[in-house]
Amino acid sequence: MTSSLFDVFEKKLSYFYLETFSTTDYNSFGTSEKALQRMKVLIVTDLDNTLVGDDKALQTLNNKLSTVRDNIGLVYATGRSYGSTRYLMEEAGLLEPDYFITGVGSEIYREGSLDSEWKTHLSQDWDRQSICKVASEFSELALQPQPEQNPWKISFFLHPAATEKMIDNLKLRLQHSGLNAQVVFSSGRDVDILPQNSNKGNATIYLQQRLAVSPEKTLVCGDSGNDISLFEVNARGVIVGNARSELLNWHRNFGETRHFLAKAHCAGGILEAIAHFDLFAQI
Repeated sequence: MTSSLFDVFEKKLSYFYLETFSTTDYNSFGTSEKALQRMKVLIVTDLDNTLVGDDKALQTLNNKLSTVRDNIGLVYATGRSYGSTRYLMEEAGLLEPDYFITGVGSEIYREGSLDSEWKTHLSQDWDRQSICKVASEFSELALQPQPEQNPWKISFFLHPAATEKMIDNLKLRLQHSGLNAQVVFSSGRDVDILPQNSNKGNATIYLQQRLAVSPEKTLVCGDSGNDISLFEVNARGVIVGNARSELLNWHRNFGETRHFLAKAHCAGGILEAIAHFDLFAQI
């Protein structure tokens, strides 16, 4: 992979975003958000293999959430793009959320609009071109499909024969270059480079502050490495029973009592956590 390939990729990405979002409203969220500030619980959940993965448990959870829907804020926090998330929602029969945190926290959407404040926040000192040049030095990285890229996220697949040592080397190379970037590795193959102040956890903190939600009224849910930042948020959290080793290893070293290790997989684990924390007691 060479710098010239990255130049071609960057040009294609620019055209893609111009065409896709040329009519999108980038203004901050409107007055409808004020109603959410009266909610009693905020649930922030990853999608693949967390909320989605056990159809029966998902239907049970959907039914439970529907009975209290007016009193909860629902956020989908995923590594997927906004378009891919919409597709999964239709395919899996998911409830409509209040917010989408997409691209591993690099974008926040409400009612189809991209949050301009978050976009501005992430754009500070974000030198995408220089980061791409550094990444091009690592032949073990292959660019993910164009729809999974965005202006604040550069995504790759790690070659199956590569080791996690290569991830450490990439992190060091970016650090030594003085670039505002972080590397998120998950699911044994996904490598995302984001602005230093971007991830699912920081996006969740942004929404907590925006909606004035307390930590004890927030539940975060995840299964993999790109969910680690969610559990660094001051909030209650559930690690579902089918969690990947990278998240379980993190929990062994840094987990707290506010983190619940569920036995059930996917949505079943979220149901366990709601009961464990008695989350809906005041609803």
